[in-house]
Amino acid sequence: MRKIDHIPTVQEAYTKYSALCARQECCRQDLADKMFRKGMSSEAVAEVIQQLQAEGFVDDERFCRAYIHDKFYFSRWGRIRLRMELRNRKIGDDIIARCLQDIDEDEYKELLWGLLSDYARTVTAKSDFERQCKIVRFASQRGFEQSLAIPIAESLTD
Repeated sequence: MRKIDHIPTVQEAYTKYSALCARQECCRQDLADKMFRKGMSSEAVAEVIQQLQAEGFVDDERFCRAYIHDKFYFSRWGRIRLRMELRNRKIGDDIIARCLQDIDEDEYKELLWGLLSDYARTVTAKSDFERQCKIVRFASQRGFEQSLAIPIAESLTD
């Protein structure tokens, strides 16, 4: 484990993390984890995060929307994986539910169709059933619902 040379003061931490938040969206939990790794106390971390929230640098809902947008369109993750990853960052379930509603259902199905059709071209299987299972498993690993993946897998193996 690395030795901590200097534990930042509240003002130093505020300056550093306000600059970070100005460059990219961050959630409270990510910032708290970074500050704890620097050796800051719980009270100091809470004070810095409260100050960052009051100044508008940290907003969990704004982070949630940006995270969902990026991971859905660029990493092609489904709702289940998005929800799980956001819960790991201790974002509230009500915020997650509101932000997930922003995903258009037609776009969601279209992205899943494209993702699975690309994957289906690379799958080798002994039977159609095995091929469908592999396609559905792949969709599940990416966080998509099986109820949406199964009909697509069936149509891709016909």
